[in-house]
Amino acid sequence: MMRDGRRLAFEEWGDKGGTPVVLLHGTPGCRYGSVPEKVREARPGVRFIAYDRPGYGESDRGPGRRVADAARDVAAVADALGLDRFAVLGRSGG
Repeated sequence: MMRDGRRLAFEEWGDKGGTPVVLLHGTPGCRYGSVPEKVREARPGVRFIAYDRPGYGESDRGPGRRVADAARDVAAVADALGLDRFAVLGRSGG
């Protein structure tokens, strides 16, 4: 649950102790399908984390949101998972 009351759904794949990489899905889309099995197999030692951006999948909409607000959402996911350092990877509209 976000500070503003929104629900932000996320999921993890790969090595729980590995290097965390937060993935930003394309538009339209959601967290499902963000990390194909071939990618996970090719990158042992990586902890893939994907979330449904507001209004997609199981995440609540964010009225009045701007693209730059995604940084706040990524920070909230990182805080919820206790991540101090992580990489971010976006594709398409992500």
